[in-house]
Amino acid sequence: MYYFFPKTTLIILITFLSIQTFAQEIEFREVSKEELKQRKSAIDTAAGAEILYYNKEVYYDVSFTSVHLITEVHKRIKFYNNRPEDLAYATEKLYLYVEDEPEEVSKIRAYTYNLVGGEVEETKLDRKQIFDKELSRRFNEVSFTMPKVNKGSVIDIYYKLRSPYFFNIEELKFQFDIPAKLITAKVSTPKNFIFNRISKGSIIPKLNIESQIDRRMNTEANIYNYEVKNVPALRDESFVDNIENYRAGVLFELKSTEDSYGVRKHYSKSWQDVARNIAFKDDYDREMNRTGIFEDDIDLILSNLNKEKNLQTVNEIFKHVKQNIKWNDEKSKYFDNGIRKTYKEKVGNSADINLTLVAMLRYAGFNSSPVVISTRDNLKPLFPTIDRLNYVIAYVNLNGKDYFLDATDKYSEINILPIRDYNWNGVMVDTPNKQWKLIDLKKPDASGYISMINARIAADGKAVGKVQIKKSNHYGYLFRKKYFSMSEEDYIRDKESSFGDMFIKDYLAENTESDGAIVEKFSYEIENVADIVGDKIFITPLMFLADDENPFKLEERNFPVDFVYPFTDKYIINMKLPEGYEVTSLPKPVKLSFGENLGQYQFIISNSGNFIRLNVDFDINTNIIAPKDYEFLKQFFNEKIKKESEQIVLTKIK
Repeated sequence: MYYFFPKTTLIILITFLSIQTFAQEIEFREVSKEELKQRKSAIDTAAGAEILYYNKEVYYDVSFTSVHLITEVHKRIKFYNNRPEDLAYATEKLYLYVEDEPEEVSKIRAYTYNLVGGEVEETKLDRKQIFDKELSRRFNEVSFTMPKVNKGSVIDIYYKLRSPYFFNIEELKFQFDIPAKLITAKVSTPKNFIFNRISKGSIIPKLNIESQIDRRMNTEANIYNYEVKNVPALRDESFVDNIENYRAGVLFELKSTEDSYGVRKHYSKSWQDVARNIAFKDDYDREMNRTGIFEDDIDLILSNLNKEKNLQTVNEIFKHVKQNIKWNDEKSKYFDNGIRKTYKEKVGNSADINLTLVAMLRYAGFNSSPVVISTRDNLKPLFPTIDRLNYVIAYVNLNGKDYFLDATDKYSEINILPIRDYNWNGVMVDTPNKQWKLIDLKKPDASGYISMINARIAADGKAVGKVQIKKSNHYGYLFRKKYFSMSEEDYIRDKESSFGDMFIKDYLAENTESDGAIVEKFSYEIENVADIVGDKIFITPLMFLADDENPFKLEERNFPVDFVYPFTDKYIINMKLPEGYEVTSLPKPVKLSFGENLGQYQFIISNSGNFIRLNVDFDINTNIIAPKDYEFLKQFFNEKIKKESEQIVLTKIK
């Protein structure tokens, strides 16, 4: 029998079927025995947990008086192991912005499923197991841990988020730290809301776009349906700026809205628009002119330096801020306290501190401006945006040279910023000169490490000697942060452990309280620095400084290697051999390089009588290595480690 449909009915039916084929909905609480019996992931047999289903639906709830953004989440996870790192996925944490109009979470429903005696056992999450904790003035955390989760369990979770910040659609994530069988998302936006949609990561989901009337919004809506299957886990690796930058996902950023009269409001079109928008905030337009509270202090600094407009004066003002205002660990691009309160109470967020620094430098006659950035723990802004900028630093142009300063960290120096600042470019907001633009942050200068070691090797394999180490730029910055975070005794103990249970005495650290290079000096003793086999002694030339493991293990890599800063490491080792032994084998010198001047390694060793001298130079000349150069970098490190594992062979003279 044949059925004939009117043309319009047929079109509707085809559209309906295509949508159904695109994303088959999985019902909440319908967990099958097959899911509970499953023993391993088909995507990654070593996975301890796996997402069976993750769905996010985003839409707007519109009334005559308000617009709210609604997000519904349904997540189903299978556990294949009961290791702590796997069971951690049984805990859910939700972060809510609560300072102004609070965000809310509701309708939390969650169940754990186990197979008991061949039957499915369902355990409901008790509301008493849901905890609400205040994280800061701005954020609360709602968290819960699913009950009775063990190897073989499946959990099913649903919750609903309600936010008054309609412009802030949370990132749609299509990759997690564990494999995922099926991830779907549906975003419904009013027709007159225009969004930038930016994909990130190497996995691109299927996308179906349609338009239809949405009664929740009382208007026509653009509906974006996403789906991706069998997604491998995102593996973190060493030297990654922020793994979230490479997680597969889609970012929605509100570009413009249009009212019923056809009048369009633009939120951001270019970086200049973003900078101009920030510039007209009171923080940048007027607040930094309120300099009365600190003028006497800056005048005193200037008088002591004969009112010279040079880098020393900039540095003295910079030090004054670091010594007198403490960072409260809150990142922001806008004032919280303002200059007067910040300076009076001696505490503030990143904007309070660095905008005050800019105001002081301007008062002293310098060409200084705020530079708004996104920190490393924040996503890199992939398109012009205000929302994804979360921090501000200070900028000075002096005699045609650019200098960047961040006074939140007392160990930072001019152009030696905290590591968190090196993530992206910056938006300069120069309101007095009406210059608002995207600028390049100055790339860090190479950090230097020079280690000079004298060693006397005994016939029993013991070594004694002296060490002098010089650390400059970010090496010195990182030393100070670690050194002053603990007692000197604990610092020495940690260094002894890192050098293979060395015993250190007469330790001295020079220039710890000032800018510039750090110098460490100490004497040492270390057991078993050499292996003794019969009448032979085997010594690794770099002794306790040799690398024995390549930090780059993946066969291929889809994201850059980020060293943060270039570096040049130099080791000079003078080794006195035990009496009665002669050198019968010595590693050959080698010189390695990779890329177009990306890195070099030089190993030069020589023997003269009872002495061996080793010079090692290891340079990485850029802070970022592109994925296309990863294989060469990996091989470069392999060859370096192989060379450093070669041994000097001493034979007893008969």
